Amino acid sequence: MKVLSLFSGVGGFDAGLEAAGMQTVFQCEWDKHALNILNRHWANVPKWEDVSTLTGKHILSQAPEVDVVAWGSPCQDLSLAGKRAGLDGQRSGLFHQGIRIIKELREESNNEYPRISIWENVAGALSSNGGADFGVILNEMAEAGALVIEWAVLDAQFFGVPQRRRRVFVVAIFDSAIARNCPDPLLPVKESVRGNTATSKTAREKVARETATSTGSQSSDIGTIGFSHTQGLSAQPSESAFPTLRTEGNGMAVAYDEYNDSISPVHHALRAGTKQSTGVLESTMTVRRLTPLECERLMGWQDDHTRWNPDGTEQADTHRYKQCGNGVASPVAKWIGQKLMDIER
Repeated sequence: MKVLSLFSGVGGFDAGLEAAGMQTVFQCEWDKHALNILNRHWANVPKWEDVSTLTGKHILSQAPEVDVVAWGSPCQDLSLAGKRAGLDGQRSGLFHQGIRIIKELREESNNEYPRISIWENVAGALSSNGGADFGVILNEMAEAGALVIEWAVLDAQFFGVPQRRRRVFVVAIFDSAIARNCPDPLLPVKESVRGNTATSKTAREKVARETATSTGSQSSDIGTIGFSHTQGLSAQPSESAFPTLRTEGNGMAVAYDEYNDSISPVHHALRAGTKQSTGVLESTMTVRRLTPLECERLMGWQDDHTRWNPDGTEQADTHRYKQCGNGVASPVAKWIGQKLMDIER
């Protein structure tokens, strides 16, 4: 499957879907520092900076096949930590630009592309404006031509990375053949919700229930992405990187939740700022900031994914922290991608 990535960040979504067997064919990202990272890892993929000026016609001129649109419009106005301006907010309102692009792609391709949309956002999207914003999101997907819509809240800690990162994923199926073959549920978790719009253009507006422990029993399908309880965040046991985020052991670092004042072997969700990126050394109880490398591992990304610019210079740590906080945990994207690829086989 060929992937169009909107609001690409540094490609955490792309990397996960590619690990599932997909191919990124177009990316859109406005931040110049994130764009540098995309250009390093996806040098040959066409790119665009401003989503508001991007058109479906241009995308198809550069990438004639777009099976999947993978996107996560900015979350600040939907987040519980933000001002909760909702879809009327300047940043989260860019959701409508993504819908516009999907509609243009369908019009330009005679409804052939895209076949699937995968939208990711903070769990607060479910409750924004009392759930009304999420109802708008589902209705917009249906109006764009989705035949099946399914959503679930997935927590990255159950996909092999030690970070509590709960995100809502909405999968919309536009292709009739995929819709017919789509298992029910597509995302086999304890509490997911499906809206089937084959007979009605109005998607369900009911707020999805959370699935905080949804995938703990499926570790054989998910993998551990280099993390183990005995090696902390070390990608390889032989590496000398400081083993963090576990409570047992002498001198090991553990995650410290600044918001709940609790110590846990699982780190709280990374945010775009740097305040949250701290750990506590058990032997001395001194506080230190997690390194960018550790934050990358918390996202399930390759080591030093955000370190180097295309010209070989190093990116500032402040940008790396922001990119990790804004990114998509790749193991979760991989799991969703595998479920979609299974339909094709």
